[in-house]
Amino acid sequence: MRFIELYRSIMQGVWNIGFVENTLDEVIGGEPLKIRWLNHNCKDRWFADPFILDVTDDKIYVLVEEYYYPHKRGRLAMLTIDKASNSLLKVDTILELDSHLSFPAIIRRGDKILVYPENFKGGGLKLYELDLEKPALVKGKPISDALLTDAVYTELFGKKQIYSTEMPTPNGSTLGVYEVNEAGIYTKVKEYHFPENIARNAGDWFEYKGKIYRPAQECNVEYGHAISFQQVEESSEGLVFKELWRKSSPHPTMKVAFHTFNMYKGVMVVDCRGYRYRVPAGIINFFRRLFL
Repeated sequence: MRFIELYRSIMQGVWNIGFVENTLDEVIGGEPLKIRWLNHNCKDRWFADPFILDVTDDKIYVLVEEYYYPHKRGRLAMLTIDKASNSLLKVDTILELDSHLSFPAIIRRGDKILVYPENFKGGGLKLYELDLEKPALVKGKPISDALLTDAVYTELFGKKQIYSTEMPTPNGSTLGVYEVNEAGIYTKVKEYHFPENIARNAGDWFEYKGKIYRPAQECNVEYGHAISFQQVEESSEGLVFKELWRKSSPHPTMKVAFHTFNMYKGVMVVDCRGYRYRVPAGIINFFRRLFL
């Protein structure tokens, strides 16, 4: 038992976010990504699942999963980042529960900012309002009883829909479609099945130059191993997903996973995962490859 605990401790992951310097046309075209990774000195936490809240002349505001080591679970935070230096200026925790929180996806309704984070361990999907004065997520209300994982809300196809994978197979090949009923709850109405584990969302779906795109997670190797960038087309039988490219982490040392792509106001953000204890984890992986 102690050996297993030691192994898990050594193999702990650590995430960071970064900003893409390519143009969107270059990204869609599959050009190598040029990324400026966030500079910060936080040793007791890491940041992942970035969604851009706002961009000003000198700052970028990002909602993230903030994994705080002492609590051993994710919570949600708003990061204030200096645009010129790419340095973290401030961390505001905006929601913390007894259960793990991640993927703080955003819906904009006029002046209102609504957030529907992943919280399947809390029993379903809830919609919160962002109070920027506090700052905090408030007025949480249930919008789905399903245990959704990295859900994405969209109106790109003319109706209110959520696309998501679901427990107990969040990293699998089935993407569910959920539509709202009279009670305001989203329930499953359709499924799409992929030939491999690329169903899980990696960020918001978006339209550009008349075409719809979906960032997805390739989970064949492990959770969030790479980004599968897909074009989505409508047909008489439903949606058709065409993968344009697939990329693993371009970070020089954090190569384990690469699983989020989002953008807002011309700024694109991604994340990557490495090992918290890189040297001992590397030694373990060397011997695993040697003998397994």
